[in-house]
Amino acid sequence: MHPRRPLFLASLLSLALTSGCTIPSKGDPLPAGSSDATAPHTSSTAAELPYAGAPKVSDPLDTSTYEKDPCKSLTADQAEYLTLPRTGRPTENEVLGVGCDWRNEQTRGDVQIVFLVDDPRGLSPEYDADKRGEWEYFEELPNIEGYPAVIRLGTDDRDIGHCTVVVGVSDDMAFETILRLSKANVGQKDPCDKASEVAGMALKTMKEGA
Repeated sequence: MHPRRPLFLASLLSLALTSGCTIPSKGDPLPAGSSDATAPHTSSTAAELPYAGAPKVSDPLDTSTYEKDPCKSLTADQAEYLTLPRTGRPTENEVLGVGCDWRNEQTRGDVQIVFLVDDPRGLSPEYDADKRGEWEYFEELPNIEGYPAVIRLGTDDRDIGHCTVVVGVSDDMAFETILRLSKANVGQKDPCDKASEVAGMALKTMKEGA
């Protein structure tokens, strides 16, 4: 397993940030968002992963290249298909992670991909927070490209086109796909279905580059 940043020694945080998503057909306005992040749970150690009911990742994916440069997570062609800029912009001050943002200023559609490098516990914190009632909406998803995934929302605003999907690429690493539908797609497309599709696109890119 490639090295991770040290786990924060901090008290529990309850963060509820909205997110959203979309994969339009070619030419459709698309997706934007902000991150729902789970605070470190200091009683757990890497030796205990996974915990809280999170599934074990049977085939860990080395995402170290994309953790260093999250904007490589979607290719230029993938971003263009989503009617987003071909090049993403690194985001600053991400809670527990590093990310990249692709935003269409005209349609207001947006997608962010964030690697939770500062909380190396994979999906376990998401399940733990759900058991403690911290998510307004939480749903296990079928595996995406062979990797376990969940929808988790601190505030359930899917009705306005927001969704966050979190994928566990190993027992100690996960990434978020945070999406907001463009105005034209709100009410027309399911933001969480589209977030899952975008996460799948990113996984395909990362698998090819691993």
